[in-house]
Amino acid sequence: MMSFVMSDCLADLSTVGVARLRLVTMFVVLLGGLISGYVARSRFGLSESWAKRIMTAVLVSFNWLIALLVIWRMRLSSQLIWVPIVGVILMLAITGFSAGLFYLFEPDRKSRLTLILAGGLSNLGYTGGAFVCYALFGADGLGIANIYPLLWVPAVYLIFFPLLKVREIRVEGSSAKLKLSQVLDFRFLALPAVIVAIVLNLTDVRMPAFIVRFRVIDIFVYIASSLSFFAIGLRVSLSRLKNYMSLYFLLGAVKFVLTPAVAFLVVWLLMLTGRNLSDLVQKVIIVLSVTPSAVVMVTISNVFDLDAPLASALWVVNMATFALIVVPLLFFIFA
Repeated sequence: MMSFVMSDCLADLSTVGVARLRLVTMFVVLLGGLISGYVARSRFGLSESWAKRIMTAVLVSFNWLIALLVIWRMRLSSQLIWVPIVGVILMLAITGFSAGLFYLFEPDRKSRLTLILAGGLSNLGYTGGAFVCYALFGADGLGIANIYPLLWVPAVYLIFFPLLKVREIRVEGSSAKLKLSQVLDFRFLALPAVIVAIVLNLTDVRMPAFIVRFRVIDIFVYIASSLSFFAIGLRVSLSRLKNYMSLYFLLGAVKFVLTPAVAFLVVWLLMLTGRNLSDLVQKVIIVLSVTPSAVVMVTISNVFDLDAPLASALWVVNMATFALIVVPLLFFIFA
């Protein structure tokens, strides 16, 4: 019933109104989820172990559906083909650099893998880069920002998840060879979903109208985000935040200095080779290159038993730095 009411309300709004409503509601979801999770643990004694269970449930119930629907819905014109290519190149390049950097500064393997994920995976969605692009550049900027992660999402599920699965098998003492039962892990539902979505997109099969009409993707995103932020809140400890001070600065340098520098270099090389990117496309790429660590980083850290408390602390501090320092700076530069 709630979805019908919500869809009716959104149907009466303009595109700009819908975008603004999404921005406000997602920040409400973000803060509400974090605070609720923190209070549930600190005041009512809910165990931190629930964070892994909740995020695994989100992965199985919603993430694969969101990945399928988002990729299926995308329409990529030939003139914008370089936008998602830059996105995935940047992600893989920064992940590689993070692997080398954090190998030097973090001896613990679980913590090091968590830091690598935090460095390579960025918040490009409703609570990160996409809405900064909308606020700065309007609906056209938001549209380009939605194209940017088109290859980013498949890369996460087709590269990061299998590598972490192999690590998990070895840690558990199983054979290094993957068995069929191990490949068919229920957490990997997004893998076939991504493949199906790409096939549907390339064959021009239309998405059912009710998915767009009733804002099904938005509803799934809100539910999944609420549960994810709640789980992050369960892991947040104010006393524990001070334990990672040096790592906050290292991660901040990777996300807010190194990544945009590499983005400038990639854009310059493309222009040098005759790939004429419009001024708006260049600006969107730069804005998306300075986004904070992604929520999926915390999800992966919980689901694959990495350093979940570190992941939550990194996400909270990195997101706060983005909101309080980076976003005002972006408005000063581009507005």
